[in-house]
Amino acid sequence: MIKLVTFQKRVAVLTRPEFEERWRTIHGPIAARFPGLRGYMLGFSLDEGEPPADGIAQLWFDSRDACQASYASEIGRNGSADASAWLARREHLLASEHWLRRAGAISATPFKVVLCLKRAAGDARETFLAGLRQAATAALCERAGAVQARLSLDEAGLLLNSKVDGDLSLVAGEAPYDALVELWFATEAAARAGRAAAAGWTDEAFGARLGRFEDALLSEHVVVMPPSPAYGTKEGSAP
Repeated sequence: MIKLVTFQKRVAVLTRPEFEERWRTIHGPIAARFPGLRGYMLGFSLDEGEPPADGIAQLWFDSRDACQASYASEIGRNGSADASAWLARREHLLASEHWLRRAGAISATPFKVVLCLKRAAGDARETFLAGLRQAATAALCERAGAVQARLSLDEAGLLLNSKVDGDLSLVAGEAPYDALVELWFATEAAARAGRAAAAGWTDEAFGARLGRFEDALLSEHVVVMPPSPAYGTKEGSAP
């Protein structure tokens, strides 16, 4: 499977509670009807003030082509029009997933830290991702106190075309980030402590080799339950 990650910042006329309520009750149900959708999670920021992203959405499809076909459908275009009307930031990443450690049901780890990594200008994507896969191991869970961890990688350099008019096909180009490091926690306090530890790991592992970095502390909510292997175990089952 392939995952579409969308970084979301609301328009100024919405408060953060209004944004979250709208995505739960209006936009979420629209996106849940996208053809070929395999799973849909909403993550809302727990940071105070104005974080770079108010939310990060994740939508799973069988392939990049299936994702693009879904967004090119009438339902997909209507969903894109609705999202664009209420978002000041709407950046996409199409990623493959690679687990570092899997454990437990989604409900047991509702808090997530996301490290968003972009290579420095002039560096090759393949080299950067290979270095990340060497540096990011299950030991990162121990350092951050995370229950489970996953890498999401832009290995193809293909962008979703989420416009509403014309012929919509995948576009070759640079996503806002090359990779995400995702860490899950059972409590918000553990996630906040783990975020600091994970940021220290990022500085040590990459330092000046990063051209762009963003991290987020999220509370995750299921809209459409992602199938395995998007999550390590089915809801309610033992690890």
